[in-house]
Amino acid sequence: MSDETQLPLRQHLRIRYAKGEAVKFISHHDEFRLWERALRRADLPLLYKQGFNPQPHIQFAAPLGVGITGVREPLDIILAPPLPLDEVTARLRSTLPPGVTLVDVQELPDKTTALQNLIIGAEYAIVLYAEPGDIDGADLQARIDRLLATDEVWRVRERKGKPYAYNLRPLILELRYTGYDAVAEEHCIFLRTQMRAGATGRPDEVVDALGLDDFPRTLRRECLYFEDVPEDAAVMAAYPVVEQAQVAAPKGFLQQLSLGAPSADVRRRGGRSLGERAADEFD
Repeated sequence: MSDETQLPLRQHLRIRYAKGEAVKFISHHDEFRLWERALRRADLPLLYKQGFNPQPHIQFAAPLGVGITGVREPLDIILAPPLPLDEVTARLRSTLPPGVTLVDVQELPDKTTALQNLIIGAEYAIVLYAEPGDIDGADLQARIDRLLATDEVWRVRERKGKPYAYNLRPLILELRYTGYDAVAEEHCIFLRTQMRAGATGRPDEVVDALGLDDFPRTLRRECLYFEDVPEDAAVMAAYPVVEQAQVAAPKGFLQQLSLGAPSADVRRRGGRSLGERAADEFD
């Protein structure tokens, strides 16, 4: 029997790609469409789901927030019939738009756990663009020390149109200033957060909690950690697992805020439009 006849009818592939500055302000919906168009232009035999409005089997691990870049973002697809990996790679590289770079393509076992069910953490670089005199390393380190010294950093967000509050602080696993690049005129902060269902630390929330939201910046996701990767699990084993119940606000917390009752430091996202936030990057 030839090698070709032994190939499975379905082929699970994991694509890793970099999302750069040119496309960092597109929404997750637009990024899905970007990939769907690129895969179609590459003439790859995408397998579609059944139903009234069939969708291709394209699965992101954890969508990047608007304004955040990624170095090695995973994306799973299913092809039917299979193709050689080098052919898939060559076709994709010829169709991806500026700002999206293919890193590699890997074949997966037929039975593969969904990516979003395996994520346990993430690592980010917070890059602040500042000229000498705007802000210095000592100030940044002092801000970091103050944040890490507190047990509660309450945040208010919305889910399905309803506000909810949670404590960001336990989700920050590591936060440290890593230095200033005089040539690029940029400060860099290392951030590692937990990333589990209902208990995820977001880099934009950390930036705001540090009081740095008005500085031009780039938030770059360096990597994701998955529980089925031994090296990733070993890194995350150094930190306690934080459950959703541990960061949820106590009953009546939001009502107290609406009445103006004094509480721990609480910040609500919003107030400026996306265009205004985007303009910060280019001031």
